[in-house]
Amino acid sequence: MPDWLRQGIQNKYVAATLLALFWTTFIHDLGLPFVVRESRALAQAKQELAEVEARNETLRQTQATLLNDAQALERFARERYFMRRSNEEVYRIVD
Repeated sequence: MPDWLRQGIQNKYVAATLLALFWTTFIHDLGLPFVVRESRALAQAKQELAEVEARNETLRQTQATLLNDAQALERFARERYFMRRSNEEVYRIVD
């Protein structure tokens, strides 16, 4: 054991400070491992939020296109919901 550490441990104030520092860093519920784990979870949540916001923006643009363009709305309805005109037949091919 180094000399400076042995002298520090013999001093009760230094020993109490080292013990308190060790306790708050590793053993306490809100210690360093908890903070690191939560910061990673926060970064992941922020990334997911950015992805969801990008998806929402894409859907808003699609909605604006469908509401303003009748041909786009008709194409969307035909492709997505298999809608048809009264005088035509629709064939659905499933793999």
